[in-house]
Amino acid sequence: MIVRNNALRRPRRGYALLVAVTGSLVAAGMISVLWTASGTAHRNAQLTRHGNEAEYLAEGAVEAAKKELQTAIANWRAVPASGSITIEGQVAEWTITPTGFATTSTDASGLQTLLTGYEITGRARRLGHAAQAQRLVHAEATPLFQYAVFYTNDLEILPGPNMTLSGRVHSNRDLYLASNNTLTVNANYLRAVGDIYRNRKDDPSQSPGTVDIRRWVANPWDSSEPAQYVRMNNRAQMANVGVATTSGYDSRFTAGHDADGNGDFGDTGDWLPWGPGALALWSQPAGYSGGAGHTVRSGEQGVTESVTPQIGSIQMFETVAGDTGDHAWDEATQRYVPVAPGTGTHQKGYYHREAGLTVLTYADGSWKATNATGVDVTTAISSAVTIVDGALFDARQAAGTSERVRVAQIDLQRLGQLGHFPSNGLLYAAHYGAGTGAEASGVRLKNGAELLGRLTVVSEDPLYIQGDYNTVNKKGAAVIGDAVNLLSNAWNDSKGPGQLPAASNTTYNCAMISGNQETVGSAYNGGLENLPRFHENWSGRTCSIRGSLVNTWHSQHATGAWVYGGDRYTAPNRNWSYETSFNNVANLPPYTPMAVSARDVVSW
Repeated sequence: MIVRNNALRRPRRGYALLVAVTGSLVAAGMISVLWTASGTAHRNAQLTRHGNEAEYLAEGAVEAAKKELQTAIANWRAVPASGSITIEGQVAEWTITPTGFATTSTDASGLQTLLTGYEITGRARRLGHAAQAQRLVHAEATPLFQYAVFYTNDLEILPGPNMTLSGRVHSNRDLYLASNNTLTVNANYLRAVGDIYRNRKDDPSQSPGTVDIRRWVANPWDSSEPAQYVRMNNRAQMANVGVATTSGYDSRFTAGHDADGNGDFGDTGDWLPWGPGALALWSQPAGYSGGAGHTVRSGEQGVTESVTPQIGSIQMFETVAGDTGDHAWDEATQRYVPVAPGTGTHQKGYYHREAGLTVLTYADGSWKATNATGVDVTTAISSAVTIVDGALFDARQAAGTSERVRVAQIDLQRLGQLGHFPSNGLLYAAHYGAGTGAEASGVRLKNGAELLGRLTVVSEDPLYIQGDYNTVNKKGAAVIGDAVNLLSNAWNDSKGPGQLPAASNTTYNCAMISGNQETVGSAYNGGLENLPRFHENWSGRTCSIRGSLVNTWHSQHATGAWVYGGDRYTAPNRNWSYETSFNNVANLPPYTPMAVSARDVVSW
C-alpha cells in the first residue's frame, strides 16, 4: 500500500515553478542586455559612419577649394575667399586664406616657378556630426611657355620622319607615344596626369617605331651633362626580350615580369611593373653627382593637374553670370555695346581687355582699331590692315567645297613704321560672327620677320602666319588662337580646290597656343606633329619652329577634321625645338599665361 504524502509534493512543485520563473527572468534580462548592447553598438557604428562621412566631405571641400585656387590664378582672377561644394547631395563649405608666403623657385636649368602660400579649411556636417579639414598649400605658377609641349587634353605624338623633342613635355590627361621612325625625347620632364601609353590612341593595336628618352639630369641644356637614353619598348621590342605585353612598356604593364619566378624583380630578364619601373629606368645615370630625379612620370607616380586659362580668355566677349558685365548685345547694330558696369550680360575676354591694340572686323567687312586707352586709331593704321573676302583657300576648313576664307590681314612691319605697334606688346584681332568650318573667318599676320618689340598676338579666330616670323633680331613672341596655321614663304593665295602648291623652307620663332580636335575612335586628330596646321606640299622642305607648342582647348571655329594628302598638305621636315631663352622670364612673350598646380605642404 502506497501512502502519498501530498504535503511534501506541494513545496517541490512550488520550487520548480520558482526555478522556471527565475530562469525566464534571467533569460529575459540577458536578452534585454543583448538588445541594449546591440542597440548601443549600432548607434556607435552609425556615429562612426556619420563622423567618417563628415570628414570625407570636409576633405572634399578642401580639394574643391584647391581647384578654385588654381583656376582663379590661371585666369587672372582674384582668389575667392570662400565657397561651397555639393557632394552626393551633401553641402560642404571651404575658405581660402593667403598666408603671405611668396617666393620664386628656379631649378638648375633656369625654369622659374612662382610659389604663393594659402591656408584652406573645409567644413562639413553629417547628421549632427561636424568635421573640419585644414591644409597649407603652395600654388605653383609656371609660365606656360617654359614647357616645350603642354596639353590639357590627351597628348598624342606620332611623327612620320625622325623627330627630337627637347624641353618639358606635359599632358593633363593621357600621353600616347609612337613613331613611324624614331622619336627622341631630350628632356628631364616627360609627364602625364593620366597614363602613358606606348601605342596609337586611334588604333591601340599599333605600337610602331622607336622611342628613346633621356635619363634625368639637372640641366638637359648643359652640354657637359651626361646624355644617356633608355628605350621605351613597344610591344614587339618587349617580345624580342621574351616578354608578352599589350602595348609595350607603359602604364598597362602593371604586373611586371619575373623571369625566373623567384618572387622578386632583381634578376636578369626581370622587368619591374610600370610604377616603380619607370622611375628606375629614367632616373639619373649611375654615378651622377648632380642630384636625383625622374624624367618619366604618370599619374601613378604622383603627377597632378596644372590648370591653364579657359577658352574665355581669348574670346572677344564672354558671358558673365548674374548680369554683372559691362557690355550687352545690341540687336540693331549687331555688336556688343558698353552698358553701366554691373548691368551687362557680357564682358571683354582677358586678352581683348588687356590689349595695347585691338582690331575688330564687323559682319559687313568694316573694321575698327583702338589703342590701349580706347582711342580710335582706324584711320591711322589703315595702310597696315586689309580685310579681304575670299583671301585664301583652306582645304581643311572647306571640307570638299570651294569656299575661301575671309581674313583680316595685318602687316606687322607697316604697323611698326606707323608708330602703332602695341605699346604693351599685346595685339588682339577678331571677327564678329567668325563662323565655323567653311564659314570660319581668320586673322593673317604678314611681314613679321622683324618685330619692333616683344609681341603676343591673340584671336578667338583661326590665325594664319605667312612667311618667316621673328627671324631678324629675335624677340619673345607668341600667337594664341582658335587654330594656328603656318603658310610658307612661297604662299601667294593661288591655291584652289584640287591644288597643292609647293612650300619653301620657312622659320617661325614663336610660342603657339592652338585649339585642336579630339581623336575619337579611328579618327586621328593629327597629333602634336600637326598641331600647327599646314596647307602646302612641304615634301622635302623644312618647317623650323623654335618656341613652345600648347593645346589648351578644342577649336570652336576651325572645326575641319585632320586629313593628310590630297589638296590638304604633305608634311615638312620638322626642325622643332624649345626656345631656351624662355627659361629667363624677362625673355618671355608679353602676357604669357601660367600653368598652375597646387602642392600640399601640411594637413591637420
